[in-house]
Amino acid sequence: MRQVHYIGLFIILIIAQACNDKRKAKNYNHQVSVDGDALVFIRKAAESGIAEVEASSIARQTSKNPKVVQFATMIADQHSRINDELKSLQSRNLISSDDTISMEKQQEIAAIAKKSGVEFDRDYVSMMVKDHEEAVTLFNSGATIRTASVNKFANKFLPEIKAHLDSAKQILAGLK
Repeated sequence: MRQVHYIGLFIILIIAQACNDKRKAKNYNHQVSVDGDALVFIRKAAESGIAEVEASSIARQTSKNPKVVQFATMIADQHSRINDELKSLQSRNLISSDDTISMEKQQEIAAIAKKSGVEFDRDYVSMMVKDHEEAVTLFNSGATIRTASVNKFANKFLPEIKAHLDSAKQILAGLK
């Protein structure tokens, strides 16, 4: 009989200790608050932004062309700001943020990083033209998404992305 009391007392002590634990448990009941289209847009926009900042950081260090360096600095600064706002959007909509880019994009960035001079400039700016053409298409689709916060984000930054594309095309034309 005494063993039963000790076992009961032991169980009560374990429960009491668990109730006093100050650590917060993860709540797995939260659901992402956007639809599938919005989720795809957010993930692609995040990857694109991270890749452009990474490539532009390399360009700032590698290029000797003042126009390319100025463009790369602008891209790195503005996309870092866009990425920060995108992270905030992800957080508000309970979307986990992946700060990674695809293996294909990593290889593309690594390939241009090995180059120098005019060849580097041409390849970097060509990559920026291609990436920004894809980003304009992505942000145009994002501007039609039903999730209001995502729609607002895409509409807010679409003109800036288009301006980046125009600048990249202009610089590329000057490099040929």
